[in-house]
Amino acid sequence: MVEVLPAILEKTFEGVQEKCVRLRGIAPRAQLDIMDGAFVPEESWRDASQISQLPEGLSFDVHLMVEKPELKISEWNHVNVFRITFHQSATYDVLRTIKLIKDVGKEAGVALNLETPVSAVYDILGEIDLVLLMGVLPGAQERAFNPKVIEKVRELREHSPSAVIGVDGGVSPLVAPKLVEAGANVLVSGSYLFGEDDIASAIASLQE
Repeated sequence: MVEVLPAILEKTFEGVQEKCVRLRGIAPRAQLDIMDGAFVPEESWRDASQISQLPEGLSFDVHLMVEKPELKISEWNHVNVFRITFHQSATYDVLRTIKLIKDVGKEAGVALNLETPVSAVYDILGEIDLVLLMGVLPGAQERAFNPKVIEKVRELREHSPSAVIGVDGGVSPLVAPKLVEAGANVLVSGSYLFGEDDIASAIASLQE
């Protein structure tokens, strides 16, 4: 079954905590969106020292929408982080950044912006645990889903039957079936999930 990762994008730690509390007992894993105001214009909460204070029972994929992610790996190396995902276009040395993540015992994810072809990761698929395809311009939530990412998913799946392919941005029940049919096996959703009163039902609606 496709995995649904709730995306937590907040400007304050209190906002992050509130969303984590809503996920307790519903989703064991979530994505923390970290934005530096440089790689993307928007800024988010990004004080890694506070991550250990988040509710127990949740494990996080830290999605670094930051410049020079290789400099941030050590500070996000916490027990409740299972994966660190960075943008291919944010670093000059993708392989070194992957190695730094692996060296601290975490899974490594590489995110590709809409304009980046999936062929950019063909040579490193054996080194990474997730390819995260952006369905919107990275940054603020509630941006419109760009359907061209569906074809990117299909192309990557045809190239690699075993790759773990995630899609982040604009994911709702309207587009989820098309993404899964094309080959996505991780759906990242923020605005849709947290906009619903019943998050468990909302997650199930993306998996149908």
